[in-house]
Amino acid sequence: MMEKRYLLFLLVLSISTNALAQTEAKKPGLVKVSGGLNAYAGFYTPNGIAARNQATPFGLSGAVTVTLPGGVSLPFSAVLGNQGASFRQPFNQFGVSPTYKWATIHAGYRNVSFSPFTLAGHTFLGGGVELNPGMLRFGAVYGRFNRASSTDIADPDAIPSFKRTGYAFKLGYGKPNNFVDLVVLRAQDDTTSIPGIQTTPEKQIVPAENLVVGVTSRLLLVKHITVELDVAASSYTRDMYATEVQAEGKNPLVRIFGKMITPRLSTQLTQAAQAGLGYQDKWGSVKFQYKRIDPNFQTMGAYYFQSDIESYTVNAALNLLKGKARIAGSYGTQFDNLAKNKNAGTGRSVGSFMASFNPDPVFGLDISLSNYGLSQKAGLRPLIDTLRIAQNNLSATLNTRYSIFNKDLSHVFTFTVAHQQLSDLNEATSNQTENNNQNLNLSYFFQQNQSGFGANLMLSYTQTSLPALLPADGNQKVKFYGPTLGTNYAFLKKKLTTSANFSYLINQQLGQTGKVLTASANAGYQLARKQSLSLMFNYLNSNTGIQTEKFNEFRGNIGYGISF
Repeated sequence: MMEKRYLLFLLVLSISTNALAQTEAKKPGLVKVSGGLNAYAGFYTPNGIAARNQATPFGLSGAVTVTLPGGVSLPFSAVLGNQGASFRQPFNQFGVSPTYKWATIHAGYRNVSFSPFTLAGHTFLGGGVELNPGMLRFGAVYGRFNRASSTDIADPDAIPSFKRTGYAFKLGYGKPNNFVDLVVLRAQDDTTSIPGIQTTPEKQIVPAENLVVGVTSRLLLVKHITVELDVAASSYTRDMYATEVQAEGKNPLVRIFGKMITPRLSTQLTQAAQAGLGYQDKWGSVKFQYKRIDPNFQTMGAYYFQSDIESYTVNAALNLLKGKARIAGSYGTQFDNLAKNKNAGTGRSVGSFMASFNPDPVFGLDISLSNYGLSQKAGLRPLIDTLRIAQNNLSATLNTRYSIFNKDLSHVFTFTVAHQQLSDLNEATSNQTENNNQNLNLSYFFQQNQSGFGANLMLSYTQTSLPALLPADGNQKVKFYGPTLGTNYAFLKKKLTTSANFSYLINQQLGQTGKVLTASANAGYQLARKQSLSLMFNYLNSNTGIQTEKFNEFRGNIGYGISF
């Protein structure tokens, strides 16, 4: 009975919104409604495996989008069928940010970013404003950053949390690409938002508070030189019940913002900074970047930070032959254990190189290389050789294309080669971790411009070398190779579109040779301007040589859709 009422609701909604949309189309500037309704039915037949779908799937789905004046969109969707039912609407988290000239107002659920280390996209429920008249840059937000939740009988494993409210403001001067902003964020948990909590060591929860002060800027020093700077200091109190302490007055941040925080034994003052210096011209560009984030740096204005890192990066690009060729590369290093209090420190190095040559639309060549290295060094304790991490990950790709175009026909040939290799520099563990992968693809695409007939053929080969299961076995190689063929054509003045694809892959693994065959056919017919009929068949036959992977599936589907 409930399903019938639900189905009736969708049909009435579709008819009423269709009529409303036609009425509103004559009155621009008012509410606009658009969407569609789709019905489908099909079959599914497996052999050799347990069914992964309903034997006769069918259902009805609908979607409606209401667009209000000012560009606010409200999407609704519903699905009903023997595979399950669902209904989605946008009012769980609704917010608007209307803009008029240099003023923007935020209301409801919003995520706003003032700088990377202060307010950086955390969703809050509240309000705010951003004003940019002339060279002035002002912004302020206030709201709930986290809702209160506590454990109950229905969900005893849930981790409780306090209600968290906060505010942030920025004051700056400049334009969007040339400015300096001062940003302040203050947030804290409401200790009265949750009744008495009986916690275990695994679920221990205490209220916290946070004050973050930062400066962010993007400066154009001269015509081609740019400077980027983001710095912040965060005072984070992890336990507001901890004992108060006397703050040292020598710290300038304590003297300026001391009245906004209450130093406690659980309070930690950390810093984060990143800076960049770049030069860009017609011939290319070069940029130097530096980042340092103290251990345990945290802000309540962002969801996650990778702390305890320091990195240096350089990027360069060179344009040649009047833009027909380009060379670019980068190199960077990163390490942790900045406080020298870990048992081991980890270092990373990343390098990349890219070259492209595109003399004309007919021919193109692209080469890319990247190398990622990871190593450890002793910290508080010496490293054990069998546990020391020292790895290198290399990847290389070559992609070429050649095209033949004329008034009636189009031919496109592509060839791609890719190589990936993980090398373990620790001899004690290399036999269990090293692996490499090679992939080759040769493709041909054909298109008749007048009739719309198209075809494609791809030959692929993939080989993967995996670590040995036992030291005496040697590397295990897995291979997949074979052709894939596809075609498409439109009939009846392109009202009927059809396509078909066939793939036959041979695989070799663990001394066994098998095959995976897939075939599909699709058709779509335009019944009217906003009505369509679709038909789909798909067949899968898997026989990899392993008994548990020997099966076949056959499925089909017919659908009808109407849009408004």
